[in-house]
Amino acid sequence: MSLINRGRKIMKPIIGISVNSLRDISQNDVGQIGVEGQDWQLIAADYIRAVERNGGIPILIPNIETMEDMRTVLDKIDGLLLSGGHDVNPRTYNERNSGKAGKFDNIRDHEEIFMTEYALEKDIPFLGICRGLQILNVTLGGTIHQDLPSAGFPAHSMSNSLRNEPSHELKVLEDTPLFDIFKREEIWTNSYHHQGINELGRGLKKAALSEEGLIEAVYLEDKKFALAVQWHPEMMYDDKEMNMIFQKFIDACK
Repeated sequence: MSLINRGRKIMKPIIGISVNSLRDISQNDVGQIGVEGQDWQLIAADYIRAVERNGGIPILIPNIETMEDMRTVLDKIDGLLLSGGHDVNPRTYNERNSGKAGKFDNIRDHEEIFMTEYALEKDIPFLGICRGLQILNVTLGGTIHQDLPSAGFPAHSMSNSLRNEPSHELKVLEDTPLFDIFKREEIWTNSYHHQGINELGRGLKKAALSEEGLIEAVYLEDKKFALAVQWHPEMMYDDKEMNMIFQKFIDACK
C-alpha cells in the first residue's frame, strides 16, 4: 500500500538487487521449465521478501551487456543490494586460483564491481550480503581468503543448519552502524560461506568479527549508507534485528 502525505503519494524507495546466472543448464536445474541449454538469471525469493517486508520495492538487475545501459539502470534506483552467489574470481584481486575456490562467474564479477564503483561514486545506499561483502572489499583493493580452512580458519559453511536459525556467534564492534542496530556485542547469525576477507579494502572499517578474528561485516564512514555482512540476514526472516538491517538500509534510500 502506498503511503499518503497530505493527499500526495509518497513512493517507496526502489531497491536494485543483483542476480545469479546459470548458464547452459539442464531443465532439472530450474525445475523442469524452459528449454535444455538455456541461460537463466535468478535470485532467491528471500532477498525480494526482505526488501518488501521492510518498506522497499525490489527490482532485479540482470546481466546487462553494456555498462552504459547498466549506468542508466543504476541512475533509476534508490539503493543497491548485492546478493550472494558464486565465489569471486581471484583474478579480480590479482591472485592465482589456489584450486580451493568454487565456481566463478566472470561476467557477474565485472558487472558487480562496476555497479559497486558507481554506487559509491554517486553515494547510492549500498548493502552487500555474503558475496556482496567480498565484491565491496575487492572493488576497494582488498583481497579474499580463497578457502577458510586452508587459511587456518574453522569451517564457516553451516550447510546442515536451517537457513533461518543462528549457528555462528559474532562480536559486533562498538561505534559502528551494526552496533547501532543490535545494541550489544554478541550476536548469533547463520553462516554459509567458505571464503572471507583477507586484506581490508581502502576506507573500509570492521563492524563484526568471528571468534577467530575473521572479518564478518564492514562499512564505509563517508557514505550515506554502505554496509556489508558475510552472513545472510534475508534468510533470518523471523528475526526483528536482522530485519532492522534492511530497515536502516531502506530508510537511507528515502
